[in-house]
Amino acid sequence: MCRIAAAGLLLALVACGRTSGPASSSGIFGTVTAGPTCPVERAGSPCPPAPWVGTVRATDDAGHGTETRTDESGNYTLTLEPGSYEVVAVTDGGPPTGQPVAIDVRAGPPVRLDLTVDTGIR
Repeated sequence: MCRIAAAGLLLALVACGRTSGPASSSGIFGTVTAGPTCPVERAGSPCPPAPWVGTVRATDDAGHGTETRTDESGNYTLTLEPGSYEVVAVTDGGPPTGQPVAIDVRAGPPVRLDLTVDTGIR
């Protein structure tokens, strides 16, 4: 009887000490591209956007900003608390800069948000 009680107590202690695993970080990730990249775009002539290297900034409703740099392929990841944000790709030293994008971040895994920067080439 004592062994059964001890085993039950041990099982209860193990179950109480168990966690649900690592907490998932909410936020956003994606790729930033710049385009157009050709002086004159013509129908049927490929002119794909290029990876963009710079800063991605997310600003919440209270005006607090969080930022990160893209890698050489234009990829970025930002860990953000759940809430509403305005996200923009910002070029170091000035234009071009992308248009701000509004996004609601929810608790859970990060969501994809790809951004574009208009180079101004026409």
